[in-house]
Amino acid sequence: MKRFLHVFVIFSVVLLSCTDRDDEVDMVNIRIRNNTDFNFNEVRVNEKDTVYENIPAGEFSEYYEFESAPEEIGLTIISDSASFEYIPRVLAIDSLPIGFYTYELGLDEENQVEFNFRIDY
Repeated sequence: MKRFLHVFVIFSVVLLSCTDRDDEVDMVNIRIRNNTDFNFNEVRVNEKDTVYENIPAGEFSEYYEFESAPEEIGLTIISDSASFEYIPRVLAIDSLPIGFYTYELGLDEENQVEFNFRIDY
């Protein structure tokens, strides 16, 4: 009986301690995905004075929290051999709702930044 009670208590604690990542979200969370073949040393979010560092090719950064953020934003990408600028096509006025998002960054054949916005679930 003691063994059953122990197992039940441990199972209950584990079950109750599990939470979703969005249970306590109160800000806009954005990460960067590097869709290129080279590493990003820095990705600077121009309007937010924020720097994402060391994003390997094909990988994601950590999420950074923002009080507000648009769907598109000006960025500067710095690698070992070059830097690239992204200027949004449209000036965004409204902020994204609270949640998790990804800015996917790549380069086209003319070395222009390709910016794709994704909602993370």
